[in-house]
Amino acid sequence: MAVVVGYDGSDGSERALEWAVEEARLRGLPLEVVAVWDEPTVDVGMGAGAVADPNLARVLEERADDIAARGAAMVEEVPVTSRALPGPAATALIDLSRDAELIVTGSHSKRGVAEILLGSTSDQVATHSTCPTIVVRPKPIVNQRLAVAVDGSHPGSRALDWAFEEASRRGWKVRVIHAWDVHVVGFDVDDSTYPKGGILDEVKDAETRLKAMETLGVRADEAVAFEDAPNGVKAARAAGLFVVAVPNPITSMLAFEGESLRVNVALVLNNARLAAHIARAWAGEDEERGW
Repeated sequence: MAVVVGYDGSDGSERALEWAVEEARLRGLPLEVVAVWDEPTVDVGMGAGAVADPNLARVLEERADDIAARGAAMVEEVPVTSRALPGPAATALIDLSRDAELIVTGSHSKRGVAEILLGSTSDQVATHSTCPTIVVRPKPIVNQRLAVAVDGSHPGSRALDWAFEEASRRGWKVRVIHAWDVHVVGFDVDDSTYPKGGILDEVKDAETRLKAMETLGVRADEAVAFEDAPNGVKAARAAGLFVVAVPNPITSMLAFEGESLRVNVALVLNNARLAAHIARAWAGEDEERGW
């Protein structure tokens, strides 16, 4: 197993090479620098192609091999090898991903028509690679924080595991993100025109969380977790989050442990009432009772 980096001598690939070296060092793995060259072909009909000029193909391969070797020569921290492969670049890197620990690619700030229509090399590799892929952007890293999106699926769980491992190697913080779509159709939708449990409830839930953060004065990087299950509270607490437990009518009968603040709610409150109830509970003015 090795860390594989796509390299073509461009500024983007230089940044990718630097990142790949660090990844290989942190993992204690060798680095493989790969340059990809496109064979000059001509269309012979029926979807088939043939090499237009074997001599030109040989020149391009030698040039790619030289580029890969020059990239490898800049690496001193880890064992490194280099090689040139025929393209397309995305196909070559995706093939290599089957046996790689990690694929690292650069990105180009300017995209041509072909890349917009077909997708850039980095987009294709990130989408179809069978191992984790890192696309190194031009923007410098300011906050040492790794964000990971989760949706409860098996791939989402794998992404979360990988994120914690990567953050642990680097000593970074992890920010876990879950997003959902609110599909609004039309205008002037209010409580009287939309059924209970639909779009407005989703929007109000998000608004309530934001208001609660403002009310409690909790920093954004500490987070506030609204949970309606004991296991959710435990998991959020174990992750070091400030937990506001808001049981629903069913889970209010279960034992909660580890919450930072309990708000007992036995029926759905509107946004303003729930935010006010959280504020009173935080101030210690509310009794433990259902609403």
